[in-house]
Amino acid sequence: MVIQDKNNRSWKVMESSSKWTSPVSLQGAEVHCSKSCVALGDLFSDGDSKLIVAHGGQRGMNMRLKVFKGVSQMTESSLADQPIAIAHFINELSSLPSVAVAAGSSLLIYKNLKPFYKFTVPSSEVNGVEKQAWQAAASGQLPQENLYTVIQNLAEEVSSASLTSASQTLLLVQPNERRAFFDKYLNKPLTNSAAITCLTKMEKSTAEVIDVLLIGTEHGKLHVVDSQAFTHLTSCSFPSPPVQIVTYGSYDVDYRVFVLTRDAMIYAVKRTQTSCGRPLVVSTCPILSMVRMKKLLVTASSDNTVNFYNFKGKKITEVRCDKKPIMLENFEYTQKQFTAVLVMFEQEIRMYNENYLLDVLKFDKPLSWIKYGHYGREEGALVICFKDGSVCVRMFRRKANFDEKRDLNPHPATHTLKLAIPKKTKLFIDQSVRERDHGDRINQTYQKDLFLLRCRVAESYAEVSTTASSSVAADGQLPVDITVDVHGFGPVFRLIIYVVSNAKADVFGLWLSIMSDPAMYTIEEPLIPVSLLAPSHKYSFTTLLNCVDPEKATQEELRVLLIHEKKQAPIVTAVVKMPISEMPVD
Repeated sequence: MVIQDKNNRSWKVMESSSKWTSPVSLQGAEVHCSKSCVALGDLFSDGDSKLIVAHGGQRGMNMRLKVFKGVSQMTESSLADQPIAIAHFINELSSLPSVAVAAGSSLLIYKNLKPFYKFTVPSSEVNGVEKQAWQAAASGQLPQENLYTVIQNLAEEVSSASLTSASQTLLLVQPNERRAFFDKYLNKPLTNSAAITCLTKMEKSTAEVIDVLLIGTEHGKLHVVDSQAFTHLTSCSFPSPPVQIVTYGSYDVDYRVFVLTRDAMIYAVKRTQTSCGRPLVVSTCPILSMVRMKKLLVTASSDNTVNFYNFKGKKITEVRCDKKPIMLENFEYTQKQFTAVLVMFEQEIRMYNENYLLDVLKFDKPLSWIKYGHYGREEGALVICFKDGSVCVRMFRRKANFDEKRDLNPHPATHTLKLAIPKKTKLFIDQSVRERDHGDRINQTYQKDLFLLRCRVAESYAEVSTTASSSVAADGQLPVDITVDVHGFGPVFRLIIYVVSNAKADVFGLWLSIMSDPAMYTIEEPLIPVSLLAPSHKYSFTTLLNCVDPEKATQEELRVLLIHEKKQAPIVTAVVKMPISEMPVD
């Protein structure tokens, strides 16, 4: 299906879903903003919900607060500063709803699309060293060139985010522009105002439909503001600036606030809590988006996964995607008491719950953001914005059927896997014919070669057991290793015998026997007792060996046997090839 708007911009819905109506484009829409600058809400208490967009413009120009009704733009209002986030909230039952626009360190409150109030976020204390350095530079005690060095060293110690905006700007100014910067800002008072990073609302009470505002700042603070008197209610500190806030409950009764920080950690804040405590979720990769689905937290990560957590931080489900998710949006249809989460990809929207993949929508051009909620008088509206600025709306069908479900991480069926079977070559066919015609002869040849191989192995083992220069175990029930070192040039040699037992229990009643040609060598201790061998412990035994006739200059072998007093066969035999003995020195 191809959709075309008034400006002749068109797109094609690659996969039409029976759960959504056909898309309807908004005429004259030219929207370029982030997902945090979009809201749906009733502005005039007439039961007709509108699409509210804070348009950022280009390079600080053409910043507008736009309102769309139906398929066209209703009105717009100019903005004085670059918008960061917006929130639609109710602060008075007898008055019209309001819109809060976060810009810089202030909240711009609009009522009836007209400026109503400006709330400034509480400032933090200025660092003592930073304050003294600026005062010393203003009084002439500290040279202006040295002020940059002091601020640079301080930024490395406490991070530049905790410094004032003047100090942060000083670190970015080019050396040839610092003098003009000092002349302009040196004598001005220092204020450590914090820029707003995220904004949301929370119900104040279950009895009254009034909201409170929650604001996250660059200084790692979460502020709760009363929307009626615009007074500061409480604050909570975090080790990193918050980037997204999700709420549960009401402020006057009991609530939980889940805060996603810039270092990919999620904290849970309860009532009367002023510090964040331990993180609820710690992610090894950046978290791109977070929403709440009933009593579950859903996160989208840069490692192409969508994770479901409970409120205690335990992972319930993990969905491995074939592409990178961009943002999440909560889906709730109260008429059927159905909840899910919408996952937006580059050109695709998927609907998941904690168990199944429920729906897929595909498009032929990249998406910018999505927003689900009340629009007009319809409860389930999905507003889709594309990166070229066009916007369309799709309604959720009241008779949508979710009987067709797919697994979150589907595996292909075994019978559908195609094996990479190579093609039959002429050589393969000739070999198959040969094996079929001469099968008996091939089998007899194989059995003969196998018998000769076993015979050769037995001969090699017998040769090693008689002439090898290493230890050969004759008893497999007592795993013991023996190594022999020969020290000296002759005619007197020192033999050091190392014995290591790999058995599970201690071994008793062992002897070391050294055997050689008596016409060639005489041994000081030919029989050495071994009282105990503990498992995995290395024991050493030493004896002297004398070459009887070194003038022959011949090499002989001697054997070191580890024997048990109750067994006839040796446990281990080590064959040592002795070196040629030197002549004695008189």
